[in-house]
Amino acid sequence: MPPALFVCKDLSYSIGKKRILKQVSFSIFRGEIVLLRGDNGVGKTTLLRAILNHDRHKNCFTFQNRLSAVKISYLGHDLGLYTSLSLEENLRYFLSIAKIQYSKEKVETLLRAFQLWTRRLDPIFTFSRGMKQKAALVRAFLTGGDLILLDEPFTALDRSGLETAIRLLNEYSQNSAVLMVTHDPGISFERRTVSLTLKEGNLETSILSSS
Repeated sequence: MPPALFVCKDLSYSIGKKRILKQVSFSIFRGEIVLLRGDNGVGKTTLLRAILNHDRHKNCFTFQNRLSAVKISYLGHDLGLYTSLSLEENLRYFLSIAKIQYSKEKVETLLRAFQLWTRRLDPIFTFSRGMKQKAALVRAFLTGGDLILLDEPFTALDRSGLETAIRLLNEYSQNSAVLMVTHDPGISFERRTVSLTLKEGNLETSILSSS
């Protein structure tokens, strides 16, 4: 097996006197989808944010056998979309921030996949909750990254949107890795899939699929 893309070793985190994470350790490899599970409030989002803000925990994280970070893409509960801007304006803005050239072909492919192409010039505030989730997923796929962090990315998606998201995650994780918070026990992927269950600050690991 090739070297891990990302290694977390002995990460601990407290809020006040409450210990949220207790010497958490795990590895993530390219081409792998890791599902982070656990009850509400156990620290799943805290773990994702710790990885996103890895500079604060340098002694706990290693990227590709070196300390310099790989490119990370993040989609949290706050979708981070500018509601007064159109969908296309949002995508252009976030791509410019990520220093990624705008590709009409890639944008059109993703928007058509999520049935948003005809709404690309409409302001986000006119979108339903599910449409906003799809728009945020499009942004996450476009900005890409070696490691993609997703916090409950299937919230408010209809069946078609869910199927599209799963298909695209299978495609995009081929050359990257995905760490995803989810409460859905029925989700399955074509990639090697690992389940991390966070309980009382500790992680339990199981292999769901070795594809």
